[in-house]
Amino acid sequence: MKKYRLILLLSSLLAFTACEEYLDKSPDLGISEDVVFNNYFSIRGYLDKCYNCVVDYSYWKAQEANRAHVGQMSDEAANPYTSTQITNFINKGIWQNTEVAPEIGWTQGLVGSINGRAIPNAFLGLRISNRIIEKVPDISILTEQQKTELLGQAYFFRAWFYFEVIRRVGGMPALDKVYGSDDDMDMPRMTYQQSTEWLIEQVEKAIELLPHEWPSTETGRPNKVAGYALKEMAALYASSPLMANPIDRVEDNGYDTEWAKKAAQYAKECLEYIDNTVPKHKMMDGANYKNIFYHFPNFVSDESLWYVNTAGMTRTGPRQDVLIFWIPQRMAAASGNYADPNVSVSQNLVDKFETKNGYSAILTESGWVSDDPAFDPDHPYENRDPRFHAFILHPGEQYGTYANGSPNYVCTWEGGADISPVATTGRTVRTGYLVKKWLWPEAIPLNRPNKAEGYTKYYWNCIHIRTTQVWLDYAEAMNEAYGPKNIPAGYTYSAVDAINKVRNRVGMINVRSEKTTDATTFREVIRNERAVELLLEHNRWFDIRRWMIAESLLSVPNPIKGVRAVPSNATSLKPNPGNIFTFQRKDVPEEIRVFERKHYWYPFPKNETDRFVHFKQNPGWN
Repeated sequence: MKKYRLILLLSSLLAFTACEEYLDKSPDLGISEDVVFNNYFSIRGYLDKCYNCVVDYSYWKAQEANRAHVGQMSDEAANPYTSTQITNFINKGIWQNTEVAPEIGWTQGLVGSINGRAIPNAFLGLRISNRIIEKVPDISILTEQQKTELLGQAYFFRAWFYFEVIRRVGGMPALDKVYGSDDDMDMPRMTYQQSTEWLIEQVEKAIELLPHEWPSTETGRPNKVAGYALKEMAALYASSPLMANPIDRVEDNGYDTEWAKKAAQYAKECLEYIDNTVPKHKMMDGANYKNIFYHFPNFVSDESLWYVNTAGMTRTGPRQDVLIFWIPQRMAAASGNYADPNVSVSQNLVDKFETKNGYSAILTESGWVSDDPAFDPDHPYENRDPRFHAFILHPGEQYGTYANGSPNYVCTWEGGADISPVATTGRTVRTGYLVKKWLWPEAIPLNRPNKAEGYTKYYWNCIHIRTTQVWLDYAEAMNEAYGPKNIPAGYTYSAVDAINKVRNRVGMINVRSEKTTDATTFREVIRNERAVELLLEHNRWFDIRRWMIAESLLSVPNPIKGVRAVPSNATSLKPNPGNIFTFQRKDVPEEIRVFERKHYWYPFPKNETDRFVHFKQNPGWN
């Protein structure tokens, strides 16, 4: 019997193929294809391998990033670990032929697992979904309902994984089949927008076939709302300045208005579908806001539309497998892992959280600055956007308690226990801020006899699309298509209305009127709102690239910023009565990003593009 050899070759248009020995054995199940496609459950088991290929950005070893987060490629966060591939290759601009790097790497190592790289995993997911679409319609032993369930998921995965590829490398040929050795592989790439047209055809087929909801035992499978959300998200990307380019250029000529109109229409359809058919998926209100990110007893929050269902993963023991968790460094000896934080939020992002009255509050080298007459620079974290307090731990904040009930503080002030470098590793909280978004107070195991006690209280998931993002997508598309305040026939909300809905539900006032005068001014409001609401949710890295602002944000020498908090009266473990902090912005020199025009698109492996006449490398890469 011929065997599969899973080799990642560009000659297969970057899909998983092998040369003359190809389609007689399942590479995933290790059994013959005849057996795989012999009954519903083995076919579904084969399809379910796609779920292992979806990026889980919350897991510390996802893509073998080893305690690095994609947000640390952007301006969202810093990392105390100096040995990661993101630190030593990606953030230094060394992207070409870096096969083992997460996110940009093409190695097939660990493919098909949570540790596999994003692009190879996407190609495996495409290969599996294409095989299902090719085989299932002609399998007589399947009922029509079983075919519908399998094909709906397969079309969704074909669209999702194709989207995962093109938003990293740009337009591709339509990857609509499992390629064999006799196929002509030297095909030209489509533009990004042409690729998106094909993607939308696939996801529309998925929407037609997928159910409104799955039974609770099938939680995590894509349903119609996931399809609607992917469709509008893909169209918004296609409208963006980067994606409006042909294959051979990277220029900022603004948004594509016609694609923005499509994105607005698709986002409207998604929101109307939620309102009319699956209302439980509406934006969760302010009282339940924190439970978007951690929840019990349900495995996922109602606002989650497309996500990695991690409910089956272990919920016991110190959460060293979860990237965004923080354990105070003074617990180093107890944890056995030096208790370093993996993700430290940047001052760049903290500056995007307005005051409660809708004014900016910016930390400078001389201290805090704000136009808000009620702003107190001695207490700059008070009266801020409630999402700041839901997402971020700041110097001196009380959070969690010791077993005896005494309060724990975030000791990231100068001389504090959580910012002083760990003697064993030299690591520290470089920016002074930590992540609270997925962290409940009981999860900080300070001197508890059972240190796993608090970790099992809630579930959480790696969310890829949620309802609030759809509102933000709608706002961006409406603003670029029709301006900030216009409401065309058939629409109910303007771009400003949509942003205010997102703000109001957490207790923020409407956007100040002086920021809604025109599309250019309001564009910055929308982008700021996305940065705040979707903090560390695997969006900003892709946003600053599609908006073509990454060069200005990340260009050398412009390191990520942090806060220097100097106490007037504090020990290493707590502020004393009467303590007042003084604050200054500081550079984090270890966190410089090298980002040039060519980095807007990931490179294809050079040794592969050199072999083809029609398949073009991305601009700037040799």
